[in-house]
Amino acid sequence: MNQNRSIIISLGLTIFVYLYFFGLENFKSLQFSYFYKNSETQVLRENLLDNIDQLLESRLSSEQLYLLAADLSSKEFYSQSSRVYKEFIDKYPNLIDSDIYARYAESLYLKNLKVFDEFILENIENSLFLDPSNYKALTLKGLFFYNEKNYQESLKHWAIALDNVESDEEKKSLIIVMNSAINALEP
Repeated sequence: MNQNRSIIISLGLTIFVYLYFFGLENFKSLQFSYFYKNSETQVLRENLLDNIDQLLESRLSSEQLYLLAADLSSKEFYSQSSRVYKEFIDKYPNLIDSDIYARYAESLYLKNLKVFDEFILENIENSLFLDPSNYKALTLKGLFFYNEKNYQESLKHWAIALDNVESDEEKKSLIIVMNSAINALEP
């Protein structure tokens, strides 16, 4: 009985010392790291929504939220990605930049099965207000105009995006859609 009590006291003291010296922030970082180490397992995929809820409750840093949202988007979990970007915007309003708004709009657009709505357009405009040369926001706005059959406006936005795009793959994609808009303009 006395030995069990000593073990419990030692365990409690160890936890106290860990939290005192390394803090709760380190514990949150460990939880965040654990998520990524196990992000490819089937169990995680099946419980993704619960895992996202749990991570968001742990009050992640702005960097962790950004990384999580971008990663979820790259894995085509657009609903969860949108939720994490929304959490970023709500928790860190002073850190929102053009890129955050553009990525949020993109994840909402893809979540919405490539259909624009007022909220998506509002985030695109927020992005372009902060940086009129944001290629992601310009690409989305060009897509909006293309869907509206306003090919001149779509070409205008895509031409600016093409000057600011970061990768050759994205340049090729823009050139393809621009050619499509040019062909739609020809009689």
